[in-house]
Amino acid sequence: MAMDVVASKGNVAKPPPPPPWLQKATTYDSSSSYTSGTRPGARTTSSSSGTATATARATAAEVNQRRRRRHGGTTVLLLRATAALMAFVAVALVASCRHGDWMEFGRYPEYRCLLGASVVACVYSAAQAIRNLRRRMMLRASYDEDGTAASGSGGGGLLVDFAGDQAVAYVLMTASSAALPITLRMRSAVINVFTDAMVAAITLGFVAFAALALSAMISGFRLAAAAAAEY
Repeated sequence: MAMDVVASKGNVAKPPPPPPWLQKATTYDSSSSYTSGTRPGARTTSSSSGTATATARATAAEVNQRRRRRHGGTTVLLLRATAALMAFVAVALVASCRHGDWMEFGRYPEYRCLLGASVVACVYSAAQAIRNLRRRMMLRASYDEDGTAASGSGGGGLLVDFAGDQAVAYVLMTASSAALPITLRMRSAVINVFTDAMVAAITLGFVAFAALALSAMISGFRLAAAAAAEY
């Protein structure tokens, strides 16, 4: 009886194999840790789309950085052009004060210092403005040719701009501050063309100083950003 049971158990028919579509749906994907009916290339497509998204974000960030750098360069160009114009008018006003006797600017070292500082500020600001304008034109030409804009001046050029703006602004501020007290004493006694011209020249010197100081601040921020981008 027991032998018959064993024999009957050994003769049990095996279940039929699953249909082909079910085998294909339950194929184990070696690249994943689970069994599913998705195609093996689905995860690769998702990974490639994530890489494309990251690349697009990096490109957008780079474009935004170049746009901010371009706007900063435009602001610095306008500030230096303003400083050059103000310093030029100040030079013209001081140099025109040659009315003889005590109304001669050459008799006062403060006014000679103001004239020299205004000349330095005018030459420096005009040279820097022309240099920035030429650089922007070259970058625009290179962008039109190859479709890619260069990164602009390097850290060395930004360091020169930062140091030069600070030095010239300090010289102009010192000269204008030195010429202010003697001008106020003169105007307390008499108000004429000489004192009016000197007040205007000193005021323009302070305006040029403010423009160069703002330019130095922007150059400092750009220098820090360029240094941070290298690391």
